[in-house]
Amino acid sequence: MKFKHLLLVSMVISLSPTLQSQTLVKENNLWSNLVEVSPNTFTFHYQKIHGDTTIDAKSYKKLLGTTSNQLNSWSYEAALREPQPGKIYSRKKGSTNEHLLYDFNIAVNDTFTGYYNNCEYKMKLNSVENIYLMNGEVQKQYHFSGTGLSGFFTENWINGIGSDNGLTSAGIYSCTVVSDTAPTLNCFTEDAIVKVYNNADYPCYSLVGITENPESVSPQVIPNPVIDVATIHLQEAKSKDLNLSVSNSHGQEVAQFFSKKGNQLVFNRKGLTAGIYFYKVYSGADQIANGKFVVQ
Repeated sequence: MKFKHLLLVSMVISLSPTLQSQTLVKENNLWSNLVEVSPNTFTFHYQKIHGDTTIDAKSYKKLLGTTSNQLNSWSYEAALREPQPGKIYSRKKGSTNEHLLYDFNIAVNDTFTGYYNNCEYKMKLNSVENIYLMNGEVQKQYHFSGTGLSGFFTENWINGIGSDNGLTSAGIYSCTVVSDTAPTLNCFTEDAIVKVYNNADYPCYSLVGITENPESVSPQVIPNPVIDVATIHLQEAKSKDLNLSVSNSHGQEVAQFFSKKGNQLVFNRKGLTAGIYFYKVYSGADQIANGKFVVQ
């Protein structure tokens, strides 16, 4: 299934909050992308920016990639530069051509012309809205539409983060005949802070900080979003020695309050501010479950 919407990039803002400017081409940004290798079977492709390079007298940052869940064995994939805020150029490894990858300065109804693997594509910018990221930061989300080899398609960008098709897969629906399971951005962290997390069925890895355990169970939290009190329903919770740890998107533990009723853990928000939180359930020293919930 193609997770087309940025599910956990919280809610659209109806007021006029202060936007935070953000540079995409910077070190300590980590993109975690889901890639289908066979029907309904996915693997990860990670990308980060690390190191400088000069090509044809232009200064670039190196874009490295890996498929290792241990986040090692990185290899050079492309060079990126951002000569002005929001305008990003890409030069793939071995290519003699530089192409415009993103332009966050265009206006509604403008047409963006880009390139995917040397295929030229065009997308119309339909709307721009302000959204909350998972860490409470406010950014602009851009909604595009276009047509191509895959027929009519939509694509979303977030300022300073890139496309919901993954950092370097913008325009893939126009230039490649793909099914509904094309590459998709699953997680984005900046300075080890989780800012986008799209699908709880797959772990969110970070260079430092929060890493959800893919072996753990993600039990149901009711209600979610949490307004006052919520219950975590565990499949098996025979041990009386259970502990609940709740952390914010910075990885800081903010709560451990709960009570146990059978195979359920009941907790009270107790002053937690609105936002997205991660929890872990321990039986003694062993983690038996993890997940996340939204406080409204």
